[in-house]
Amino acid sequence: MSAIKHIKKIYIISQKADTAPPLGTVLGNIGVNTSSFCTQFNAYTKNLPTYFKVSVYINIFENRNFEFFVTPPPIGWILYLLQFPVTIKVVVDNREQDKTIYCIKLYDVLKLAKFKFGVCDKRTVMIIVSVIKSKNLTIVRKK
Repeated sequence: MSAIKHIKKIYIISQKADTAPPLGTVLGNIGVNTSSFCTQFNAYTKNLPTYFKVSVYINIFENRNFEFFVTPPPIGWILYLLQFPVTIKVVVDNREQDKTIYCIKLYDVLKLAKFKFGVCDKRTVMIIVSVIKSKNLTIVRKK
């Protein structure tokens, strides 16, 4: 394999790589086959939601071949996308008031652990739960 000539870090929305500028300009100016990159990237991210913006590291070799690595979004950002408000009744000083709390589904917690770490076990779920607690979210079974 050839030596690496360029390393580019760019942000692309999953499944939305396009040969049009700015991506086409950035990669085309250094000799990368942009349509090949877009096809490979879109196939790689086909299982991610289309609202994920992922950071991509692209190694461009002297022979103009390339390889890329996708860094998944941070846990906190994904939790922000998954959270939903629930209004509950609370009693304060003998008065009933509405309070809004933000929740996340248990099912989504398990899926997030699998997505971020490749495995859903006690250790990975506890990592996700600790981030959930730091964001004052409540885990619920159903909406």
